[in-house]
Amino acid sequence: MKQLQIFVLILALAVAVFAQNPGETKEVIARGLGAILAGDEVKAKEDATAAALRNAVEQVVGTIVQSDVLVENYQTVEDQIYTRTTGYVQKYDVISTSKQADNALEVTVRAIVKMGDLQNDLEAIGVLLSRKGKPRTMVLIEERNVTQDYTQFATDMNVTETALMNEMMNFGFPFVDARQARASIARDMATAALQGDARAAASIATRLGAEIIITGTAVSKVASGVPKVLQQSGFKSCQANLNLRVIRADDASIIAVATTHDRAAHIDEITGGTQALQKAAKKAAIELKDKIVKVWQKDIYSGAQVQLQVLNITSFSQLNTLKNSLKYYVRGVQGVNQREFGGGTALFDVDIKGNAEQLATELEAKAIEGIQLEVIGMTANKVTVRIKDGMN
Repeated sequence: MKQLQIFVLILALAVAVFAQNPGETKEVIARGLGAILAGDEVKAKEDATAAALRNAVEQVVGTIVQSDVLVENYQTVEDQIYTRTTGYVQKYDVISTSKQADNALEVTVRAIVKMGDLQNDLEAIGVLLSRKGKPRTMVLIEERNVTQDYTQFATDMNVTETALMNEMMNFGFPFVDARQARASIARDMATAALQGDARAAASIATRLGAEIIITGTAVSKVASGVPKVLQQSGFKSCQANLNLRVIRADDASIIAVATTHDRAAHIDEITGGTQALQKAAKKAAIELKDKIVKVWQKDIYSGAQVQLQVLNITSFSQLNTLKNSLKYYVRGVQGVNQREFGGGTALFDVDIKGNAEQLATELEAKAIEGIQLEVIGMTANKVTVRIKDGMN
């Protein structure tokens, strides 16, 4: 209880400090290390740069977001502190790179760090997208405009999809080719995705080369209770309702949701419905963009969660050895939570200050308590490995 009270006090102090200086920028010099594995200095430089940028943000935000301040049992408190004291890199330059004696590469960066929310900072969103590998997005939305059903299997995009894409592209989000994507979607798979099947949606996105997919429904209808002045002029009031979800393709997890509404008045009800859908879609795009950016910001500057699937596990003892040893063998691992185990296969959620590629590289390069792993698959948020025969 005493520890929890201390953490709550830290949270209160952090919020107070942040509230005094929202939007403040500061130039800092920060360093980061990347391990040179199998002679790959390019990868080591990328890892070192990412570490340097995290260190730059921590310098400005303060030690309260560093992993050694809050123990694993208080992850919720740490998340709350991060949410209220977030910072981000607005821009940066690599000013030096040097090899270290322990087969590591050190990168020094000069970074402009800004306190606050990067929702509308286009330059910083560009940096964030680059650090995330510029994830591609696709949209699949079932639309009904007043009395018209727009089939989701047509090649052309509907009003909601077009408005959503246009707004998010203004912030730098890359999208897969919409026409090609829609022509490739199987009817049964699309139906399942639109009915809420996250795995079906993720499968569609993966097949079409997208890292995230926005899916859901958009409905417009003629509103009741129209004011007399509109009735007398022949105008009809139309309202639109959107319910959307953003799903990661590699693990089918939902990272953002949005429910938006809007209205439009027009003599023609179809035109009024179209305008209402466009306005609601623009609202949804801004809300989803903000939520996606917030998730990615935390991934980059605080730590990401990567799914680790392990095949060929021979015993429960071997499973526990892996689970309990990962944080001591892989840099940046802060926690490991077991989700599934059966038939020699286990699924873990790994909290890491890094990314899936870093986790995969180190797992294959090191024997963990005599267990040698081979990477057989990797995406931005998931790593699949198997235990080589004859190991432990």
